[in-house]
Amino acid sequence: MSINEKNEKVFTLRIKNELFERIKKDAEDNKRSITKHIEYILENSLKSEK
Repeated sequence: MSINEKNEKVFTLRIKNELFERIKKDAEDNKRSITKHIEYILENSLKSEK
């Protein structure tokens, strides 16, 4: 794992192709990059846990 110039963690994520395609479509529908959409999903998921 490394940290880029924007002070963000960089890592490899392995997920099933079917899940990736669902995330990709949802990201496109919401005009986000796949990375930003995954970040959005994670943040919302953690908010709902509180």
